[in-house]
Formats: sequence, C-alpha cells, structure tokens
Amino acid sequence: MMKHAEFRQLFDVTDADLEQVRVYGKRVTPYIDAFIERLYAFMRGALGEHFSVHFPDTRTLERAQAALRSAWLEFWQARWDAEYVASREHVGDVHAQLQVEPRHYLATMAHASKLWTEELAPEGLSETERRAAVAAVQRVIAMEAALVVDTYGRRTSEIINQQSHALIEMSTPIAALMDGVLMLPIVGILDSKRAQDIMRRMLQQVGDKQAVAFILDISGVAVVDTAVANHLIRMTKAARLMGCEAIVSGVSAQVAETIVELGIDVGEMKTTGNLKDALRLAFRLAGVEQKP
Repeated sequence: MMKHAEFRQLFDVTDADLEQVRVYGKRVTPYIDAFIERLYAFMRGALGEHFSVHFPDTRTLERAQAALRSAWLEFWQARWDAEYVASREHVGDVHAQLQVEPRHYLATMAHASKLWTEELAPEGLSETERRAAVAAVQRVIAMEAALVVDTYGRRTSEIINQQSHALIEMSTPIAALMDGVLMLPIVGILDSKRAQDIMRRMLQQVGDKQAVAFILDISGVAVVDTAVANHLIRMTKAARLMGCEAIVSGVSAQVAETIVELGIDVGEMKTTGNLKDALRLAFRLAGVEQKP
C-alpha cells in the first residue's frame, strides 16, 4: 500500500474530508498573513530560547515564514497524493537535520489547528457546516503531523546510525602494515556489541586487502575475562575461514594467568606477549624474509 493511502486509512480521511478542506481553505486563505503572524508569536513565546536557536537572524526568520506560508497554501489544496506526501517527508527530513524537537512541532501544529478553526474561522457557516468542516480540517492536520513526525523519527535514526558508524570507524583504526598484514589495536572495554563491530570490520578488511595475517593488539583492553576471550577466539576462527591468521598480541603474564584460571580453551589461537613478536610472526606468515 502506498504511503499516502496508508495514512489516509489510519486517520480515516475520506475524499469528502479533503473536499471539505478545499472548500474551507478558500474561505480562510485570505487570512494567511494574520495566521503567520499569530503562529510565530505563539512559537516565540512557547519555544523560549529554542526560537532564537532555530531563527537566529531576520533573514532566516523571513525565509522560514515564506516557506510556511507556501506550505499552508498548499495544504488547503487538499491534494493528498504521492507528490504532496514527498513534500511533507522533506519537512520531516529538515526538522531532523535542524534537530527541531517533535514536541515543539506538534505544539505548533496544534496551535495552528486552533487558529484556523477558532480564531480565524470564517463567518457565514451554519453550525452543521462548521462542525463538519472543523472535523475534516483537524483530521487532515493530524494526519500531516503524524507523517512529518514519522519521517522525523526515521531520519533521526538514520543520522544516529551514521554517527555510530563513524564512531566505530574512529574507535577501530585498522592499519595496513604491508601487503597482506593488517593490525588493529583494541583499547578500552570489549563487549559483545563492540566485538561484533570489530569482527565485521576485520573480516571486511581481510577480504578487501587479501590479508594473510591480522594482528589484534589487546594490551590496551581494560579487562580480559571469559567473554573477552571468547570474542577473540571467534574473531580468530572467522579470520581463519577466510585464509587469514589472526594473532593476538599484548598477552601479559597477568592476562595469561587469568585465562588459565578461568579454564578458557584458546584452541589454535596464536598469541604473543608483545607487538614485536606478533610482527615477526605476521611477516613470516606473509612470506617476508627477516634479518636474523
């Protein structure tokens, strides 16, 4: 089901409702300038310091007001089709990029609904006509607000995921020491989520660089327990399946003693006490002749 049809079904907006909005719009659009003035007066008071953050200067404010004016004139055309939905999704994208709080947007839309249906309501309508028109307008406004917030939430999640990915890239700096040899120093806490991220990046780089040796230096890992050891074992096994030998360096006497006390079976995992020995082993695996 297309999105515009889905939202209409969710909010029970009929063709008759859209026609009501169009007819009502013809009677209230002459008040569009008064509407913009009152709505921004409300926003200035309700948003407090957030208002100056979003509208830091006169030019920005005027540009925003002009865009809002066009958006509401478009709204009163009640053309709820794919093109219109795309334009409202763009509004949600912009709000997410500007980090406009959803509560501020929803409060503004609620006040806009009040302005159009109460303070700026046209005269000459019977009570029956007024009730039908107001109900239709409020449903369509609620539908549009839901669409914008839905898009806002999706876009915000995408931004957070992109930022998380960037942080992972920064926290897992894989270095190519030479053709076929890669190294990653692991610093801090190695939990399940981070271990999965590291393994995914490691395997990707192993495939891209056709690595035969991958050094995992754990001298900076805060705590080595059963969970950490199991993560390292899985990483080395996964690398071996791709034809790459993973070497765990930085295994101190204390870490070795801990592993033995915990009864952890490291299997065929190659370990070294320091980075120098790990490099010597990695170069030998890569077929590099070393001076005695």
